[in-house]
Parts: sequence; C-alpha cells; structure tokens
Amino acid sequence: MYPDFFNQETVKWWHDNLDEFFAKVPFDGLWQDMNEASNFCNGACYSEQLAASPTKHKLAYTPTGRDLETKSIALDAAHVPPMEGDVVTELDAHSLFGTMQVQASHKWFHKQQKRTMIIGRSAFAGYGKFGSRWLGDNFSNYTYMGYSVTGVMMHNIIGIPLAGADICGFGGDSWAELCARWYTVGAFYPFSRNHNSLGSKAQEPYQFNVRSKQYPQFKYMAMMK
Repeated sequence: MYPDFFNQETVKWWHDNLDEFFAKVPFDGLWQDMNEASNFCNGACYSEQLAASPTKHKLAYTPTGRDLETKSIALDAAHVPPMEGDVVTELDAHSLFGTMQVQASHKWFHKQQKRTMIIGRSAFAGYGKFGSRWLGDNFSNYTYMGYSVTGVMMHNIIGIPLAGADICGFGGDSWAELCARWYTVGAFYPFSRNHNSLGSKAQEPYQFNVRSKQYPQFKYMAMMK
C-alpha cells in the first residue's frame, strides 16, 4: 500500500500522523529519505493485480531501455484523479511522489506556523518551494567529492539553495586524507553531514589515528583510542 497524495484524504491522514508523532517527539524538521514509490515486486505484487494489456508493452519509447517497472510500482496503477473524468496512472505520476509527499509535509509545517525544514531525496520540478535536498548515496573517493561541488551548485541554480552531500562518502571505506579534504570542501556546503553505509568503516574524524610522519599536514588529527 502506498499513500496516494492526489487524494486530499491522504493529505489529511498524513497530517494526522505528523500531529501524533509531534505529540510524542516534538521536532523542528523532517528527514524524508527513501521517498520514492519503490517496489521490490517489480510491478504488480499479485497476479490479480496484473493489467490485461500492460502499458509498458505499448510505449513508443522507453527511457534508458530498461523495464520501467523494475523496483517500481506497476505503470498501470491508478491514482485518484484531481478532477472528475481525469485518468492518472503511475506512468504519469511516478516522478511526482516524493515532491507531493514533501508538499504535504510543508503544508503541515505551515498549519503549525512553523518554518518548514525538510530534507528529502526524490524530487521533481518545483520541489524547491517545499523542501531541501541532499545529493543521495555517493562513494568514498575523490571523484564523488568533486561531483558534490557541481551537484550543490546545480541545486542552487534550480531553486534548492539548501543542498549538500555525504561528507567522506556513503559507499565504501573512507580514509583520513579523503575525509580531511572532504570536510574542507563540506564546510562550504549549504547543508552537510558525515554519513556512511552499514558495513563500511566508521569515518568520524576521531576514528582516524593519523601518524604525523605519514600525514604531516594532519598531525593535529591524531586521537587517543
């Protein structure tokens, strides 16, 4: 089951849940990660949900050439239409899910007379009116540190001023020199955090017992265990 944000009752349900959560944990912001309409069934999960004539077989052009239902909701899934007589399928609305979710959360902040603070991942045109973003999963290497600079600048250009990347990298094991350089770059991100994946080596600055002979420029990073 996925919330259908085309349905105004869903927005009310979302706000009710945020009210309940806020009553337990007063918060000033939301991190809405993994907010894509993903589905590990690869389309319909049950045989009775299969369309008689699937849309994906009728497309004149398929971006990337891959099956668009891979890890996604079936393209024939129907949304509540915004106007009577309209037909809105997942093919039309898939890329809107994250933005509509963040928009609903933005409206909740507005109702509470609070300044909106939302960091999300999935976005579509116009998202910048409702929330901010980080650049998603990256890797622990210099190439992705470089990508982060252009990625942040691109977000600024398209109207999302609060954007940043995972410092030291998310995937793979980072190391002292990369982290030190990435912290230097990250100090200029509008938004930044040190974050990595499960199974990767811890990469907080105090985790690196750097030897001054090996890295003389980092002699002040040496930490006691």
